[in-house]
Amino acid sequence: MTSTTGTPSRAAAPRTDDPYGYDVDRVDPRAPGRMGRSSSSPSRRRRPWLRWVIFGLSFLSLAAAAVALYVFVILPLGFGTSLVAFTAALVPVAMVFAAVWWLDRYTPQPRMSLIYAFAWGAIGSVLLTLFFGGFFTAWITPAETDALISSFLGAVIQAPVIEEAMKCAGLIGLLIWGRRYISGPLDGVVYASLIAGGFAFTENILYFGNSFHQAQAAGEVAVFWQTFFLRGILSPFAHVSFTALCGLGLGIAAERRSLMLYFGLGVGGMSLGMVLHALWNGSTFFLPVDPEAPLAGFLRYYVSVQVPIFVLLVGIVLFLRLREKRILRRQLSEYGRAGWFSPDEVETLISMRRRRRAEKWASRHGAVARMGMRHLISSAIVLGMERHSVLFGKRTAKTRARERELLESITADRRLIGALTAPVVRS
Repeated sequence: MTSTTGTPSRAAAPRTDDPYGYDVDRVDPRAPGRMGRSSSSPSRRRRPWLRWVIFGLSFLSLAAAAVALYVFVILPLGFGTSLVAFTAALVPVAMVFAAVWWLDRYTPQPRMSLIYAFAWGAIGSVLLTLFFGGFFTAWITPAETDALISSFLGAVIQAPVIEEAMKCAGLIGLLIWGRRYISGPLDGVVYASLIAGGFAFTENILYFGNSFHQAQAAGEVAVFWQTFFLRGILSPFAHVSFTALCGLGLGIAAERRSLMLYFGLGVGGMSLGMVLHALWNGSTFFLPVDPEAPLAGFLRYYVSVQVPIFVLLVGIVLFLRLREKRILRRQLSEYGRAGWFSPDEVETLISMRRRRRAEKWASRHGAVARMGMRHLISSAIVLGMERHSVLFGKRTAKTRARERELLESITADRRLIGALTAPVVRS
């Protein structure tokens, strides 16, 4: 990072050699007090401890639910079987973690909220699905029916509706706790992917455990490896693809700050996810089965239907990732024109490679300097993304106070980095 020390010069007129072509007097980024007095009163300041209390109670509830899930669902599988199933389930969830890490590292979300999302998917949504699933299946199943129809209704109707609804409930919880968690489309996709990955992780433990029991009873391991291949290798992102559509819709609505869009796009995305879920589950009932090659029909369907859908969703996510970079460049450049960032600083903030270089440079002056640089980068990213969101709605006293808070934080980080990196005795 540059311009961490010294007082920036003020430009009274536009300069032709300036990469931004400053056309306003540059304010001193080390003195946000020039912005004027804050309109927020001390009595209405945010209470961060209240958010931590809510998160604490939520995690305690999820911990109690985890104990119940283990005792009543996983423990009956047996310790050895559950250990094998748990180990096998780590493979697909590791793929999901890697994808989420890549998506989230550009505009990272708070770690506690990411942990909550995975915990909700792996524990809360699974327990609620097991609880409500039985009632819903009994409601949609006729009194007199055969086992095939009952199985079809459970897989194609009950599972998509109940599972997607319970997973999306975690996204609603994040929105209720604060807009800062889901402020754009990519944020919604990240949290939805973690929730879906957590749900699939627990579900895979149950499927792999039952398949391992069947393999032991039959005296051959082909049944277990077939299940692992289908769920762990071919479809680690199946649940992620379904739930990500609801996260995408809620993220678009959050960016536009529209209550109507929250309902319309949220329900629409969840409904489309249910349709894709039903298509995935229902394919096993209609595909022809060749006794000599039982997986051939499914693989043809998988390549011709599911792979194009997955590629389309990947394309959407890549577009959102590039879109965030363009947004950050545009908004931080606007702050640059006002004097808050130099052109080199903007280039550093929008480049992952330059961010790492800046943190590495700061780390030469100690851990505190590195933490200050990391916090400055994080605050600048939040500033740019929230500025973009504000442009879709009306600026309020709350949004202005949030902008001032971020600029003051960036100023404090500048002073800290400058104090730790400036030489004591000038050469």
